[in-house]
Amino acid sequence: MLTAERRRLILNVLKTDGQVHADELARRFGVSEDTVRRDLRQLAKEGLLERVHGGALLRPPVSLVYANRQNQSPAAKRAIGAAAVKLFRPGQTVSFDAGTTPLAVAEALPMDVPISVVTHSLPVALALCEHPAADVLVFGGTLQKLARACGGVTAVDAYREVRADFCVLGLAGLEPEAGATTFDPEEAQVKRAMIEHAAAVIAVAAAEKLGTIAPHRITPITRITHLVTSPVSEELIEPYRKLGVNVIVAGNAL
Repeated sequence: MLTAERRRLILNVLKTDGQVHADELARRFGVSEDTVRRDLRQLAKEGLLERVHGGALLRPPVSLVYANRQNQSPAAKRAIGAAAVKLFRPGQTVSFDAGTTPLAVAEALPMDVPISVVTHSLPVALALCEHPAADVLVFGGTLQKLARACGGVTAVDAYREVRADFCVLGLAGLEPEAGATTFDPEEAQVKRAMIEHAAAVIAVAAAEKLGTIAPHRITPITRITHLVTSPVSEELIEPYRKLGVNVIVAGNAL
């Protein structure tokens, strides 16, 4: 069977079942799991599916309504936020990405700890309006309505003028080989500017995003210093630790 035909059939199975498993596909097509994983990796790069540990899912819409994303795993996001803020020290500068998980980190900032925040996220800025010890610098740009954030060249250039101690990075997927990825190419550009001008990078992502690949690469795993995630198996997080990432599982004493 030709590679193109096999990949077409994989997409057909995915559309019917909603998910596929690499081992089952290998048996079905009489090929190795490595071959199937290469197929899934390529299809993910083309934006046709979403990689997950052991297989793939139908790719979700590029941009869900912000309110809907806020309602996804709220307890996990609160726990991630509470764990992430423990990394900050008084007087530091932290850049905050757009997204509901970085927002949860901002909402968890202790009210008595002085901190400087730079962000292009409107919800993050609004969340810190009542924070007595936070100095907040908001970057403008082209309004991305679904993300409730500013983007484009203006935001990218603004981040290049600051130096942050930490960058709180939101993402659509995190996979050891593919690195951090997202669905929107313009968002990827802003995220890269944030990362380039931060001493340390904290990826904040619920467990379901681990092993997932979205179409647009943000950065390799080696640039991420910390990963704060929700409870997940040791098998899934060990590859990140081997690559030098400090993994913090929110709610676990690690």
